[in-house]
Amino acid sequence: MSDVPGAFAAMALQQQQPLDNAVDASSRPEDLSCPCCFRPGKLCDSFSPEEAPMKIRGLRVLMASHGLDAYIVPSGDAHSSEYVAPCDERRAWLTGFTGSAGTAIVSMKEAALWTDGRYFNQASTQLEGSPFTLMRQHEPGVLDMPEWCLQQGSKIGICGGLCTLQFSQNFREKGLELVPIATDFVDVIWGSRRPKVPRNPCLEQPLALTGESVKSKLERVKKELNGSALVLNALDQICWLTNLRGCDVECNPVFFAYAVVTDELTLYLRCLDRELCGNGLEQHESDERIAVLKATLLEHFRSEGLAANLLPYSSFDAAECAQRCSGRKVALEKATSTLAMAAAIPEERRVLVDCSPVEIFKAVKNDVEIAGLRKAGRRDCAALVGFYGWLETRLGRGGE
Repeated sequence: MSDVPGAFAAMALQQQQPLDNAVDASSRPEDLSCPCCFRPGKLCDSFSPEEAPMKIRGLRVLMASHGLDAYIVPSGDAHSSEYVAPCDERRAWLTGFTGSAGTAIVSMKEAALWTDGRYFNQASTQLEGSPFTLMRQHEPGVLDMPEWCLQQGSKIGICGGLCTLQFSQNFREKGLELVPIATDFVDVIWGSRRPKVPRNPCLEQPLALTGESVKSKLERVKKELNGSALVLNALDQICWLTNLRGCDVECNPVFFAYAVVTDELTLYLRCLDRELCGNGLEQHESDERIAVLKATLLEHFRSEGLAANLLPYSSFDAAECAQRCSGRKVALEKATSTLAMAAAIPEERRVLVDCSPVEIFKAVKNDVEIAGLRKAGRRDCAALVGFYGWLETRLGRGGE
């Protein structure tokens, strides 16, 4: 499978639908041809835009081919993370705004970006001269995203692997049903320039640092579920539950994974995805590394008192999720679970929760975790004191 969010389905250009009256192709012929070679109806393989106007034109080609009035590009990745890996910085690549929070929406005639008060100055500077209008979120007189979209039309698209159930619900309450797209349009336009997807090994977190075994945590979670299944998408929750850490996102000790809790624990790990190499020797070495890593992780769970199913990240999709939870109610956290994750789970079997049991348990620190927080705090303080001392010394030298 491809490296798109959640590894869901095939390329967007292969899923074209007939245009409807919302997108009148005859009135905008430039929107239905490749911006670089003017090939009608689609983007050419070499289309690789660098400037925002050309990126937006490419996006509108895809929007028109799907009969969409607007397309939403959120900040988060397939796991609803605020801080994301370079390969998931879609909104930043499209708009030029690099803050950690913000949502871009492109219609056939306009383009806008919403962000909160922390980033008004930064966004104003970075969007200057671009096609994007800054929407100062929560300021008087500023339309929210659903209200703005209602002025553009009724068919609003978004990648299903990036759209949370809560985000979708917010639009539904305003009378708009979002249209989930299997492969994100920005990924299609970004093409080969998109940074490589990280597949770094998971690191074991010893009991001396966690204070509780995976078996104990899992038993608490299953007791809370009372026979229901739980599908986890948030990376920090998966790290806490499994006593594993990673380095797939800069400055965040997380790794890319999904987790399903039933009577057992099933993990879908990106570090177990098979990577195709250029020759037989490199392929053999890569496969060996994955085999060793999997064996190490299995031993980690055995030492923690349980067996776990370890599968490649690319094998997780809506059908796999539904099959793994077959016959059960399925708990889904509204703020992090995506439309793509829930697509094959009937609504009558979904149990939507504000916080998963893992998030609630994670928030209550045990004695070992508290001691670790204090130790980390002392180290941070020492680093800051050292920096302040260096700064005062430099300033005292009068600009040497």
